[in-house]
Amino acid sequence: MRRLITFLAGVTLVLVLGLTVGTLLERARPSDEAIREALFTAIQREAPEAFLVTGRLEVTTTTRVENSKVFLPGVLGIDLGTARATVRVPGRVSYGFHADSLRPDMVRLLEDGAVEVEIPPLAVYSAEPDLSALEVETERGWARLGSTEAAVERRALAIVTGALRRQGLAHLRSSYQPRINTARALERILGPALVGLGMESPEFRFRVAEDLIVQPVGESP
Repeated sequence: MRRLITFLAGVTLVLVLGLTVGTLLERARPSDEAIREALFTAIQREAPEAFLVTGRLEVTTTTRVENSKVFLPGVLGIDLGTARATVRVPGRVSYGFHADSLRPDMVRLLEDGAVEVEIPPLAVYSAEPDLSALEVETERGWARLGSTEAAVERRALAIVTGALRRQGLAHLRSSYQPRINTARALERILGPALVGLGMESPEFRFRVAEDLIVQPVGESP
């Protein structure tokens, strides 16, 4: 009989302790609203210009430049000939997303305690051609432009910057990797915000596509 009483007392104690620990854990778990507020505050602090840069692409673009000469344009309009050249230049494209494109309904606290964040649509933030490496293809082959040819560089800058932007945007639309890199960047930014709410080791799951969720591990390349 004593053994039965001791056993029942032990079971009761375990149940009481379990309920107590469960209650404490439930109380320590932040609400969805608190998590969203912390995340949005962290993003606004990181992106004061309302655009969060999350990655960069190293690309090389090739485009054609035409220079036509017309005698008395609008009067005679005599074509004096058109010079054509192909311009090739490497550059860097920065991408990310507008801060206001991350809506509250895109951040959810899951039952297992993980925080799911839906990656917003990505956009090109800037395109920076490396004019020091700009090359032009003529009948004599590839030639590097001299630094004194400012007029040519200015025209080339306008052309290749647009080409770099288009190439970067095409990559954002066709590849998952920029979205995965964005997930890693968000993990580094948002992790400390959730630690501040009392979550010792916050776990993130990022929805990079309708049917693809990633859980970042390690640093972004």
